[in-house]
Amino acid sequence: MKSRVILLLLAAHAGAALAQYKCTADDGTITFQQSPCFGAKAEEKLTVVPNGHPPAASGVKPAAPPPPPPKPAPLAVHTAAQTADQRLLAGYERLHERERYVQELKAAQDARSQRAAQLQKDIAAAQARYVNLVEAPALKDALAALNGRYAAMRVIDDDRVRQAEQALAQWDDTPH
Repeated sequence: MKSRVILLLLAAHAGAALAQYKCTADDGTITFQQSPCFGAKAEEKLTVVPNGHPPAASGVKPAAPPPPPPKPAPLAVHTAAQTADQRLLAGYERLHERERYVQELKAAQDARSQRAAQLQKDIAAAQARYVNLVEAPALKDALAALNGRYAAMRVIDDDRVRQAEQALAQWDDTPH
């Protein structure tokens, strides 16, 4: 018999809203309890509904269920800001790629110019070495050797410049 009364009291208690009290002490600490606040600076009575749903017999209309969370966007769809950032980053990458081609071309042109200047210095050094007419055949041989060596390097330099110019022109002609 006692157990039935206890179960009946527990069942009745579980179906009704519970009273809770929010107590604020003088020092500002907040506590929650089921009995009224004694000696507290402030007291607020709260109505706690078990499981967030009021019982049907209480006369309180149940709250509308919360809307479902929004579905995440598919991975292929980007926000406008992400797309703009990606386009901006791609533009910077394209400019840096073009800048690399320009630097390669400039380096090839500089190497060719330096080699031409070095040829002129080597010719001047050979002419200074063989100054009299007796040494004219030796000067002729030295100049031929210099021209032969620098001719081979000129071909390499010209080829490097041409390849760099073609790479840059191809990059400029390709839509990005």
